[in-house]
Amino acid sequence: MKITRREFFIKSAGAVVVVSSSGILSSILTSCSDNPTDPTNGTPLTTIQGTVVNNEISIAIASSPIENKNTRALVKYNNGNGSILVEHNSDDTYKALSGICTHQDCTVSEFDGSNNVFVCPCHGSQFDLNGNVKQGPATTKLRSYNTRVENNSLIITL
Repeated sequence: MKITRREFFIKSAGAVVVVSSSGILSSILTSCSDNPTDPTNGTPLTTIQGTVVNNEISIAIASSPIENKNTRALVKYNNGNGSILVEHNSDDTYKALSGICTHQDCTVSEFDGSNNVFVCPCHGSQFDLNGNVKQGPATTKLRSYNTRVENNSLIITL
């Protein structure tokens, strides 16, 4: 079967459009995966394993990553399915925020000390120490949890 030069150019142009479109579509579909892709200035947070008892997590403060003021850690619980960001503030109080990014449920596991923000390594969302969004793609703040100190332990109420 012979084709004319005109038919050849039309089919070639159509093939180029299809190939180009598939590359664009592929990049769109993979741009929001659960794999870390965006470079961040964050440093990985130290992880503490926690156990939930009566809807509370108790963490011994002594010799823990949050023993000193101005420190932060990631508390993992429920076999790693739950995450809470904990900060020991300069005024010697504690804050606890959800460690699950509100963009696509990745774990917010880094802290950028130069900007004082928690960072989601999956897509680069940043949250201030109160959980407010400082940089997207996330648009919703992180949930906060009540904390108290009892018998040298930090208690986080879920």
